[in-house]
Amino acid sequence: MTRRLALALTVLAAGCVPEEDPPGGPPAPPLAEARQAVEPLDTPSEENAIRFLEQATFGPRLALGATTPPIDSVEHVVDVGISEALTEQFNAPRSLLDGTSASTDLGSQFFVNAVTGQDQLRQRVAFALSQVLVASQTGIPEVMSTPESEPKLAMAGYLNLLSARSFGTFRQLLDAVTKDPAMGTFLDMANNKAFKTNGQPIEPNENYAREMLQLFSLGLHKLNEDGTVVLDNVTGAPKPAYTEAQVQAFAHALSGWTYGGAACPTVGKSNPASYAQPMIGCDVNHDSTSKVLLRNFATTDGGSATKHLKEALDNVVDDPNVPPFISKQLIQHLVTSNPSPAYVQRVVNVFKNNGSGERGDLRAVVRAILEDDEARGPQPPLAQYATFGHLRPPALFITTAVRWLNGQLDTTAGKDPGAKLNGWSRSMNQYVPRPPSVFSYYPPNTPAPGGNGLLGPEFAILDTATVTARANFVHELLYATATATAGVLIDLSALPTDPNDQVLWLDRYLLHDTMSSDLQLAVYNAVTDPRAGDLTRRKKLALFLTSLSPEFQIQR
Repeated sequence: MTRRLALALTVLAAGCVPEEDPPGGPPAPPLAEARQAVEPLDTPSEENAIRFLEQATFGPRLALGATTPPIDSVEHVVDVGISEALTEQFNAPRSLLDGTSASTDLGSQFFVNAVTGQDQLRQRVAFALSQVLVASQTGIPEVMSTPESEPKLAMAGYLNLLSARSFGTFRQLLDAVTKDPAMGTFLDMANNKAFKTNGQPIEPNENYAREMLQLFSLGLHKLNEDGTVVLDNVTGAPKPAYTEAQVQAFAHALSGWTYGGAACPTVGKSNPASYAQPMIGCDVNHDSTSKVLLRNFATTDGGSATKHLKEALDNVVDDPNVPPFISKQLIQHLVTSNPSPAYVQRVVNVFKNNGSGERGDLRAVVRAILEDDEARGPQPPLAQYATFGHLRPPALFITTAVRWLNGQLDTTAGKDPGAKLNGWSRSMNQYVPRPPSVFSYYPPNTPAPGGNGLLGPEFAILDTATVTARANFVHELLYATATATAGVLIDLSALPTDPNDQVLWLDRYLLHDTMSSDLQLAVYNAVTDPRAGDLTRRKKLALFLTSLSPEFQIQR
């Protein structure tokens, strides 16, 4: 059993509310009472804007005197407000991944887009969705007889699909995912036949049907609308969201789909893998008999593969479990691992009806998540402060650090800075886009070790090795010449030269005025120690200590 980072757990449970001014150091952050304030969305404070950008982007950044501040900069969000900043992000030009053999690795492209792309919110939501509706590059076999890289081509198409559908409806998203050839390969939806070549019926593969129900839409247990689990009145055990018989019924209803690019094969035969277009439904390999799905709904007897897929997905998306199951996971990825039931309920209300009668409008859902009172304000609500936030996952930990330091990625002369960033992420057990299983990099219901019932999904990949990897990343980013050689360039000029001002700057920006008096004193004493070195080394030391502190590791 690997050991977890005890100090980070302490912060997650305790909240680190500052108490008093450190002797000889800068003043403590605002009093805890100020954390209860709810600000208007059109006039956010700087702290609120920073907190918003932590949730809606791959890390806040400063305009640093730019004539026109970028839409993902702190200054711009303060100027236009939260609601307008969201609208701008919804309309930002979309970043794409290139799956051709001549392109760099998809993980490298992902990190370049995450650091430099204008569509920060779309990328964040697509990244969250990729960890809910999971496919993995490691699950796509390479065909040696073809010139292209099938894993790269397939996953580029899949991830581009998620970004394209991030602000559409959940029904559209699930339909596109179900027909996607990368998913078809990863979970055996492609060439899933109901007949042998002699026409003898066989049981279709249940893999996609099972994971679609368990992980992509309903979850294992029935949920109340506030995300809490429905318990059996007699046994007290959680009620299952579906039965084994229903998994089998969905497998039959979804049978008969194969790769596009060719006509439907004959009975019992398969099409070769092709990733340039969605899969096609082939009735010759589809079980057309009626099957009973959720809530006693029966598919049409004699229905085609296309008709049955539509009926099956309509049946799933209309299930009452879908809004709380999907809404809570999106909140977890964007804002906090342990949202209050009231927070979940408010978002679920929007999932059920966007105000115009539409169900599953992800654009409206994302707006509801990020404009909610529990997400907004200079700091989390005082009542939830001790349990609020989440451990920064490796990818976000890396991109946030780079973006705060005005990171520039130099791709000239054969440099591959994205590969450097993904290498760091891989060392922390988040190798993009290669989640190790259909449960992604970490399951959403992972408990925080020692957290007294709190969830802490990201803690599933935090152990002594990855804690060390986090420290190694920060050290290499700040001190190693190999970082710049790889094309990852950072800028320390924004940090003040005075030690007292350095601590205030780190508190103001990296921790949006939540730095505890203990951390302020530790950083101040370190940078004023005669052994700290010259000005540049003192700046690096201050950044090193702050970014590795539990207060920064736990994003609130």
